Amino acid sequence: MATVETKNFLEDIAYEKVKNLLHETIGLNFSCYRDEYLKRRLSIRLRATGTYTFSKYLGYLKKNPIEFNNILNDLTINFTTFFRDRDVYDYLEKRVLPVLFNSKEVAIWSAGCATGEEPYSLAILVHKVLGDQLPNYKVTIYASDIDEDALTKAQKGEYTKKQLCDVEDSLIKEYFSHEYTTYRIKDFVKQLVRFEKHDLMKPPLHNNLDLILCRNVMIFFARESQQHVHMHFYNALREGGYLVTGKSEILSGEPCAKFLCIDVNCRVYQKPSKDSSPTSEYRLGVAQVDTLSLNNLTGGQGTIVRR
Repeated sequence: MATVETKNFLEDIAYEKVKNLLHETIGLNFSCYRDEYLKRRLSIRLRATGTYTFSKYLGYLKKNPIEFNNILNDLTINFTTFFRDRDVYDYLEKRVLPVLFNSKEVAIWSAGCATGEEPYSLAILVHKVLGDQLPNYKVTIYASDIDEDALTKAQKGEYTKKQLCDVEDSLIKEYFSHEYTTYRIKDFVKQLVRFEKHDLMKPPLHNNLDLILCRNVMIFFARESQQHVHMHFYNALREGGYLVTGKSEILSGEPCAKFLCIDVNCRVYQKPSKDSSPTSEYRLGVAQVDTLSLNNLTGGQGTIVRR
């Protein structure tokens, strides 16, 4: 009879084989996820399929290829809202976008856009800031996600009243049309947004970007994968471009050393230009000395480093 240690060892092997099979079959490198998160999400499928162990689930996957789609749907958590963290959007409206619009051509990327609430919020913000001057600008908002079902919903731009609970009535009236219980993003807003499928572990599809938002996505990634993606963002931004992360996320490693932290509370970073000062007044990351702790939403801590 196999000991507990042997069973655990065999389960660990089966778990790694499941990850490898997923990578080979649907092309997504699941090694980027934290193991505790990935196992927690996969356990949902183990219970749903009645396999309960990774060893049995491995055999189930090989006999039931449709299960790969179920895994992808369960792994990609598409929770988001319009204007999530209103202070962040206020900061973008008052501090970031006016600077970007010193140029007549602006490119923005909503990375991990889920069902479209974030890129459409950005599009509404662009209309608010530019108003009737918008035709004089070329503004493109790229919106990417790895979940094709989420992208299909995003492209439709249809939402319920509940999904718009945080949107002011005046904005709903101006930027949405509605029929019965369905609220639809108006075409002139949708025209600013281009949706595309993209795996964040792979190089970005666009470069020389002015602003990247990737919020509340990296919390599911392992630390090394977070740094890998954040360096992708750094390389995709033009000099002086901005990165906005989730409030429960912090930069670490090389990205922490390269980005300047512009606003701690809103998690706004900037890629410095060559002619800017090599040091910043504040950086957000992991510090060794002279630091101020900053609580975040997941119970961890970020730190403001005074240079």
